[in-house]
Amino acid sequence: MLEANREDILSGGINDMFLSIVSSKMNVLIVGGGRAGFIKAKTLTKRGCNVTVVSTEISSDFKMLEEYNNIKFIRDVYKKIYIKDKHLIVIAVPEEVAIEVKKHCEEEFKLYIASYSFREGTAVLPYQRSTKNMSFALKSMNASPKTTRFIGQKLEKTLKEYDDFMEYSCTLRKKLKSCEKREEILSFIASDDFYFFYTKNNQDLILKMFFGDDFNEYNSSY
Repeated sequence: MLEANREDILSGGINDMFLSIVSSKMNVLIVGGGRAGFIKAKTLTKRGCNVTVVSTEISSDFKMLEEYNNIKFIRDVYKKIYIKDKHLIVIAVPEEVAIEVKKHCEEEFKLYIASYSFREGTAVLPYQRSTKNMSFALKSMNASPKTTRFIGQKLEKTLKEYDDFMEYSCTLRKKLKSCEKREEILSFIASDDFYFFYTKNNQDLILKMFFGDDFNEYNSSY
């Protein structure tokens, strides 16, 4: 049954499911000390993952990451033992060398990124950015990193316009924790109409008009 499902999914293309990971708890092994390994290491290290790079040769590019205390280097050939305590493996070596690493990852049920071909891995590293109150990821269905970055920058600019509104919404949600109409109010504010009044600084007035005493009780402790 599993084999049939997998074959059907792949025949129609790769389906993506994004999963937000607590990066400080994520142990990552990067197999390969070249340019491909460095690109992934830079993103993962800056995002707060605990990164280990294993390779007999380490590119000089990695020097710019020496200031980070969440990356370390092992100058050695790859061995299966290195993936044992890792959650995610980045295979950043040529395909002919990567076969053994991929085999070990599948045996140990590890998530792995195949830098030589994203379709060969079980995970990909999407374009990621954060505003003060939000984070997002973007990936094209086919490989087009430069275009994805271009569109991602536009999305980031748009999200920043809603950043303060997100902070307002999150604060309101906490304040309404014991309010009986909490879900109704939260649904009410998540709309273009309410956002319009928020931009005019009339959000409290509108909530008082529609929710009266329920909101007044909240507002007195705001």
